[in-house]
Amino acid sequence: MLANNDLAKLYTKEKESEWVNYGILLLFSFNLRKEIPCVRENISAEIHFITDESSDTKEILMNGCNQNSDIFEDRLRKGDICCAACFREEIASYCWVASSEAYIGEIGKKIRLKNNEIYLYDAFTKPELRGNNLFPKILTAILYYGRQKGYQTVLTFVLSSNNPSVTAIKKAGFDRFQSVYFVDIYSKTFCRFSKAKDVELAIGERLVSTIREL
Repeated sequence: MLANNDLAKLYTKEKESEWVNYGILLLFSFNLRKEIPCVRENISAEIHFITDESSDTKEILMNGCNQNSDIFEDRLRKGDICCAACFREEIASYCWVASSEAYIGEIGKKIRLKNNEIYLYDAFTKPELRGNNLFPKILTAILYYGRQKGYQTVLTFVLSSNNPSVTAIKKAGFDRFQSVYFVDIYSKTFCRFSKAKDVELAIGERLVSTIREL
């Protein structure tokens, strides 16, 4: 078990070996009862919601997404949805939406989602099209989608070092409710949770498998 001063040292010094990885995961939420911000993209892009039954656009998305097609198919089969922004008939940006459980890659665990929640993950925008408000536009489109489907809360988690994503998430009106400090040593992950601003959203006890705390 690591003491608090040991944890502080890990976050204030340069990483000294490849077998140690650490970071801070920022947890954001959006209450769908509140007003959804108006976000304008700088280029004209069409928003599509892709499900396992979207045969007309699924092939285009599979060719355009920056990931393995098998992973794409598996996600759709289990009920996840891909929200994509298309520019000039090509994928410009996308984000995945989960409604049952979600894998948090940064800490290698799954979180159980409540019936009134959806979780956003694995977002990507083509490098040459970044800075055009495509990701915030996708986020607001998902917020409207979630409200229409009767959900009440949208969750998304992002590394504190990912400044562009943090900025986009805040621009879409999300509020940070908790942080997770994690250290991965020889593929064994240790986590420390900050106090959640909303206890109903706290993720510590909602993980599928137990995380050893620092």
